Amino acid sequence: MKRRVIIENFAKIRHAELEIKPMMMFVGDNNSGKSYLMSLLWGLTSDSNWVLARLTDEVKRTKLYGECERYVLECIRSEGKNILTREWSRSFYVLLNQCIEQNKNQFVSDVFNKNIQIGKLELGIEDERKIEIEFSFQTEYNIVDTQDKKTADGQEDYIHYNKIMWVEICQDYHTGIQIADDYVSNCGEYVEFILRTLLRYWGELLKVGNNIVFLPSSRTGFVLSKNLLTNNIYENSLNRFPNMDQDSRDIYFTKPVISFLKLLNDVGEKEGKNYKLEQLAEFMEHTILHGTIEIQNKMSKSFLYKPQTLNEPIQMYLASAIVTEIAPLYLICKYRYRMTQVFIEEPEMCMHPKLQTIVARILIRLCNMGIPVSLTTHSDIIIQHVNNMLRVNNSDKKHELMEKYKIEEQDLLDAEKVGVYQFICRENDSSEIMELKAGDMGFETTTFSNAFEEMLELTYDI
Repeated sequence: MKRRVIIENFAKIRHAELEIKPMMMFVGDNNSGKSYLMSLLWGLTSDSNWVLARLTDEVKRTKLYGECERYVLECIRSEGKNILTREWSRSFYVLLNQCIEQNKNQFVSDVFNKNIQIGKLELGIEDERKIEIEFSFQTEYNIVDTQDKKTADGQEDYIHYNKIMWVEICQDYHTGIQIADDYVSNCGEYVEFILRTLLRYWGELLKVGNNIVFLPSSRTGFVLSKNLLTNNIYENSLNRFPNMDQDSRDIYFTKPVISFLKLLNDVGEKEGKNYKLEQLAEFMEHTILHGTIEIQNKMSKSFLYKPQTLNEPIQMYLASAIVTEIAPLYLICKYRYRMTQVFIEEPEMCMHPKLQTIVARILIRLCNMGIPVSLTTHSDIIIQHVNNMLRVNNSDKKHELMEKYKIEEQDLLDAEKVGVYQFICRENDSSEIMELKAGDMGFETTTFSNAFEEMLELTYDI
């Protein structure tokens, strides 16, 4: 399945067209819109996206909606199994994008907790598989005792039929909605149900217990002030309110950041059965932390750092920035958090070049576990490590290189799994976003190479 998103006139971004891949990397200039775009993608792939499928009066007045509504009514009346043809699938996706056009500003305002506009937001999908819509009956039996209908015993059995519309997608996802007796007047509800299901399919939200992790920049500040910030969440939810003035609204965190603070407050007891995550945490202990991070108080979730060289743990504010920066990623791996996707801003923060390579290795391993990873970065070292893993994977000397440099199969990448987008600030205060294609040497990020060339030119002239 290929998923695309088209964005126009959003923050500094005039136009962007992205293909969603298991590993996404946003590179380029500061203040060019990378974090804005990644927060938007978080919203599109989280449960926050439901508002986009809401049917508005404007959409209901369109010819396409009328056609889709008649199709759904015919399916309900037929009470059989119906398979969406590709033509009908496209029709419903066009209708979904019409809803998105109507609801896009409310959606981005909700994600960013401030009034914000977006010129265009459009989703695309290419899938060879079919989407099946099956209609069936469920029957439940109730004993009803009424004055006007009684048997000799004073009771009579009545069979109540609950008609359910089941939506099955590629045998991966099965969900249903009950059909009311007066289904004609309620048909919009069933059309919207199909649109919400298609939206969840686009966002790959079909798994039970969907947990999307967002690790913002300035993780050190959030880790050290977590309890204070969490108290504020409980006091006012850190959400915008319609009666606030604009200046007051702008002080609130975005929904992705709020989800991060909630994660720090919830992480604790081990979840799930993904022991590969626990092994990844142990890898961080040996290569980055040289120690462990412990939870002091299970209620308030106070974190302590225990170096290998000390017998007793120390407070996090006494630890190095490397510890506090990697702590959130380490904790969700250590406690096998049921994450289904990871967004991380500037994973190289405070890292020595050697450690940046290790962090890149960790993110690749997450991706190869089936956990998609999206990141913003200013690190040419992370990009180069990704390029190296792409090249090793395709090298004739693959096994020789793997043995020499202690590279494991889980460290390698396929170029088809990686999407790299370069952000370039223009003079008109807008950003151009270019999709970079992998060549023989991997992804060439001119935003880094141009800066190096300019520095080297000055060095030679001196």
